[in-house]
Amino acid sequence: MLKQKTLWLPISLYIAVITPIILFDIDWHFAHFWYQLEGGQWALKSAWLTQKILHDDAHDLAVGLYVMVLILYLVSFKSQFLAKYKSGLAYLSLSLPVATLTVSLFKRMIAVDCPWSVIDFGGHQAYQTWLHSLWSPIAGAGHCFPAGHASSAYMFFGVYFFSRHYWPKQSTLILVLVIIMGLVFGLDQQIRGAHFVSHDITSALICWLMCWFIWNIRAKTWTKSLGKAN
Repeated sequence: MLKQKTLWLPISLYIAVITPIILFDIDWHFAHFWYQLEGGQWALKSAWLTQKILHDDAHDLAVGLYVMVLILYLVSFKSQFLAKYKSGLAYLSLSLPVATLTVSLFKRMIAVDCPWSVIDFGGHQAYQTWLHSLWSPIAGAGHCFPAGHASSAYMFFGVYFFSRHYWPKQSTLILVLVIIMGLVFGLDQQIRGAHFVSHDITSALICWLMCWFIWNIRAKTWTKSLGKAN
């Protein structure tokens, strides 16, 4: 029951959120709001806080956390204390990069412009929704959908699945923290003009599905160390 809930609930939530975004063109309206708030330009595009701290340094932090996971996994082969986490660390070592790299793969395959490339927001490309771009991409369009930076936060949904077995009492808190991290990463890119709202929401769903899928596939082979994961 819980296994199915953790699959269909996020998908249903995504549909409930993305539908009004598409119908009412909320992507454009949100981008317009930030663009006008910044004086008819992307004044925060290269700002110290938005680019250096919340983009560059935040990305490095996410990479550093993943490297830490890899190190812990390798150490678990020798450490009695970490040995009980070995299977879970193996899962994290796989699910985290797969989640964010899947988003990157979609970005390469889909031609959708960033707000800062759109004529309405100081760019040179005509605006159209990402859904329209799926079947009728504009020539020369960029590759901004889904959101890569947000995925470096949402890939840590894997830690939520990990914690459901090892630290079940803390799993909800961990999920909330990952969501907050993703929202901060996503909002930062929106106010810089790098992404529309739908880009971040879609990245969140992709990362969740990848982490869910790998957890449930791997859990079947971990009956001795993990038992039933759901």
